[in-house]
Amino acid sequence: MVRPFAVLLAVILVAAGCGGGTADDGSAGPAPAVDTDVPTEQPAPSPPEVGGGPAAPEPPSDSAPADPAEQSEETAAAVRSGDSQEPAEQSEQADAPAGETEPEPSGEEAPSAGEPDAGTAGEPAAGDAPVGAGGDLAFADCGQAYLCATLAVPLDHDDPGGATVDLAVGMIPAGDPARRIGHLLVNPGGPGGGMHQFLNAGAGLSTDLLDRFDVIGWDPRGVGGSVPAGCWGEARDLYLLDPLPDSPDEQDALDAAARALAEACATRLGDAVGHIGTIDTVRDMDAIRRALGAETISYLGFSYGTLLGVHYAGMFGEHLRAAVLDGVIDPSLTGVEAAVGQMVGFARTIDEMFAWCRSDPSCPVPGDPTETYDLLLEQLDVAPSVDSAGTVVLDPARAILAGVVASYSSDFWPVFFTALAAAVDGDGTMFGQLGEAYIGIADLGAFTSINCTDGGAATRAELDALTAALAAVAGDFGVASGVSGLPCEYWPVAAGTLPAGAVAAPDAPPILVVGNRGDNATPYEWAVSVARQLTSGVLVSYDGSEHTSYGLSTCVDRIVDDYLIDGFVPPGDVDCPAEG
Repeated sequence: MVRPFAVLLAVILVAAGCGGGTADDGSAGPAPAVDTDVPTEQPAPSPPEVGGGPAAPEPPSDSAPADPAEQSEETAAAVRSGDSQEPAEQSEQADAPAGETEPEPSGEEAPSAGEPDAGTAGEPAAGDAPVGAGGDLAFADCGQAYLCATLAVPLDHDDPGGATVDLAVGMIPAGDPARRIGHLLVNPGGPGGGMHQFLNAGAGLSTDLLDRFDVIGWDPRGVGGSVPAGCWGEARDLYLLDPLPDSPDEQDALDAAARALAEACATRLGDAVGHIGTIDTVRDMDAIRRALGAETISYLGFSYGTLLGVHYAGMFGEHLRAAVLDGVIDPSLTGVEAAVGQMVGFARTIDEMFAWCRSDPSCPVPGDPTETYDLLLEQLDVAPSVDSAGTVVLDPARAILAGVVASYSSDFWPVFFTALAAAVDGDGTMFGQLGEAYIGIADLGAFTSINCTDGGAATRAELDALTAALAAVAGDFGVASGVSGLPCEYWPVAAGTLPAGAVAAPDAPPILVVGNRGDNATPYEWAVSVARQLTSGVLVSYDGSEHTSYGLSTCVDRIVDDYLIDGFVPPGDVDCPAEG
């Protein structure tokens, strides 16, 4: 199964730094942004779509979603006070849709290899929920490939009778209702990735999964139609400044843009600013489950979505039927540890990318591509590339982000070096578009807001120490990545809301932990660590060279589909070979 390009866009974000909570000294540990999927066919880069971390080249503009800054006025769910509160716990045994109350996989009862647990999944009971219905959620046609609904949840889950916020929720109804299993909650990553492009691309799922599940997506807090941060424009301004300042004026510009971004996001979020973190979203996930009238749900999360999934398993494991984590963030790491670990992954992949060009005759850059790239950066620092109208099309920021984008998949490498060759010859348009695509993956304003709320406000000394640590493992690229943490110096949430610590999830069923050995943004080592931390973790390893694995490996796809549909759990860790 080839993963749709739109799904790659949705999954490119990942911010390792946010996944680790606080820094070693208890302070905030902001980190670079990053999360994504990868297509096997590489379209030519075109103008970026919505942003939220490193990204890959975008699809044609007619398929790109609206700018988040424009969407926010139309879809923002206002924080409102009143009596409405989170849906009460359903009498789930009576109201749960068919398939949701089936026996959950457990460590003791896990089927052995070759012996699927027949009868535990796939057979709907009488009275199964009709298409478009789901407990307290009223799904309706909204002109998309999915149905839409809105769910009011408490602004503060610890104050269920207080103010509420609205979550935008979507559903792709099961394609084969007679064989429907239940609900599969999915998240594409981020933070900053929403459901729109993701669900319109079928969430990158196989036909078998789309036939058997009602696929449920949602915009997490801070994103799209769910309490949007509405500061995408300010985020773009920051990310397009030179991330390697070599003068006081350039540093002042970065600081001013970081402050402007933080202040714009915080102002527009208002009372919600301290309630948009990862744990708030995890509690929203269980509110969605209850609103669906489901005793249990299945879950599939990519990249940052794995952080949501592992914390859901730890907090609500008894309500999981099955869970798959693909492109894993390690919750046991501090923010600094996660940021540095992620930079090691990026540096490793970028080194491999340039080594490929040096050794492959098809690479269009002659000589040493590293020297060519470095020389181009020096030239752009003095004189950015402009088009015939005098508009800047390529500068240091775009050139560095192009490398980030290309590191997400070896399929992007030929495009990167073709664009680099063109830029050296005087046409920087393609290279610039490749770099700008980073800004178009998810909402970078939401990315910043969620990360800074998770980690809490940071001091300049802490940010400088983080940048030094990133530079030590990734040179100038590490320095550039530190820009994503700068707004946290001005963030109004003093203490981080995301704890750092291993999650065992003893009440959860077996959980598939999928790691790609060539992953740049979520290093394979994190998948190994999380699989060992989880009481019921099963590691599925893929020898690929992309971020995440499902949709790129027939071996991984088969294991994931068999597990989600039939409850079949491999008897031990599994290795999937590289595929051409």
